[in-house]
Amino acid sequence: MKKTPVHPQPPPENDIASESLLQQIRAMPRPVWVLFAGVFINRFGTFVVPFLTLYLTDEGYTAWEISAVIASMAVGGILSTGVSGRLSDLIGRKNTMSIALITGGISMLLMWQAESFSGYLITAFLAGATHQMYHPAASSLMADVVPSARRVTAYAIVRWGINLGWACGMAAGGFLAEKNYAYLFIGDAATSISYALIAMFLLPQGVRTTVKKSRWAPAIRHMIRNRAFVAFFFANLLAVSTFFQWSISVARLVTDLGYEKWVYALIMSANGLLIAIFEIPISQLCRHLNPRRVIAFGYLFCGIGASMCGLASGWLIVFFAMVVFTLGEMVSMPVSGAYIADLAPEKMRGRYNAMTGFTWGVGHGIAPLGLVLYEKNDTLLWLAMLLVGFGSAACLIGPWSQRIR
Repeated sequence: MKKTPVHPQPPPENDIASESLLQQIRAMPRPVWVLFAGVFINRFGTFVVPFLTLYLTDEGYTAWEISAVIASMAVGGILSTGVSGRLSDLIGRKNTMSIALITGGISMLLMWQAESFSGYLITAFLAGATHQMYHPAASSLMADVVPSARRVTAYAIVRWGINLGWACGMAAGGFLAEKNYAYLFIGDAATSISYALIAMFLLPQGVRTTVKKSRWAPAIRHMIRNRAFVAFFFANLLAVSTFFQWSISVARLVTDLGYEKWVYALIMSANGLLIAIFEIPISQLCRHLNPRRVIAFGYLFCGIGASMCGLASGWLIVFFAMVVFTLGEMVSMPVSGAYIADLAPEKMRGRYNAMTGFTWGVGHGIAPLGLVLYEKNDTLLWLAMLLVGFGSAACLIGPWSQRIR
C-alpha cells in the first residue's frame, strides 16, 4: 500500500511569537528569500518613476502636463485592480507576478520611445496597470507561505530587499540621469524582466481558487462587513499621498533650491539605506504591539516628515524631513502588510491586497495635484501633508476601526 507522505506541521503560533529575530529569520521559507532577491534586482532598476518629473521637465512639459502623465499612470493602476486581484486568486500568484513584470518591462521601453504628450499618457497608463498587477500577487504569496506570527518579520525582510535595491538604484539613477535618460528606461525594463524569470522558475504558485469563488462580489461584501479593513482602507487612502510627494513635489523642491539631480537622488537613496539598516529591528519591537496603533503612529510621522519640507532652505532640512518620514514608513509598512494578511480570508487575499493597491492607485492619481499646488502655494501643500498624517492616524485609532470576531 502506498504511504501518504507526512509533512511536518508548523509550530504553534504562541511558540512562534516568542522567537527571537534570528530564529525568525532562520525559519523563513525559501520563497521569502527568492522574493527578497527578486525585489532587490527590480527595485535597483526602478529608475523611471522617481525621475519622471525631472525628465518631463527637461523635455519642456508644464506642471499640468506632467501631472496628467503621472495621473494617467495612477488611473492605469486603479483600473487594473479588479483584474490583478482576481488573477492572483485564480491563476496563481507566480503566474500573475510573471505577467505583470514582463509587461511592465515592455511598458518602460514603450515610454522611452514616446515622442508626444499623448504617447506619454498612453505608455504611463500601461506602466501603471502592469505595476499594480504585481503587488497583490506578491503580498498574497507572502501570506500563503509564512505563518501569521512570522509575517511582520517576513514583510520586513522583503522590504529590506526593496529598500536596499532602492538605496543603490537611486544613487545609480542620479548618475545615469546626468549622462542620458535613455539608460533609465533600458535599465528599468531589464531588471523587471530579470525578476520575471526568477519568479517563473523559483517561486511556488501559492493558493488558488475556482472561477466562481474568485469573483469580486462576495469579496466586496466581506470587506464591507470587515470594519477593521474599512478603517485601514481609508487610512491608507490618505497616507499614500505623502509617499508620492517624495518623487513629485520634493524632487522639484530640491532642484528649485539650486541643487543638481544627484543631490535629490542621494537624499532618496538615504531613505532606502536607513530602511535597510533599521527596519527589521524596529519591526521586532512593533510585532507584539497593537497593529492599528502602530500603523497609525507610522502614518502620523509620515505626514509630519513630509510637511517639514515646507521649512527647507537647504538640502539638510529636506534630509532631516526624510529621516522623520522614513521612521514612519519603517514603523507602519511591515505591520500593515501583515495586518491585511490577517484580516483577509486565505482565498480572498489577492482581492484584499488588490483593494489595498487601489488606495495606492488613487493616492498616486491625486498626488500630482501636489505639484500644481506646490507651484501655486507650496505652504498649503506642506500643511496639507500634516493634516493628512493626522487624518490617517485618526481613521485607525477610533472604536470604528476595531476588528469584529
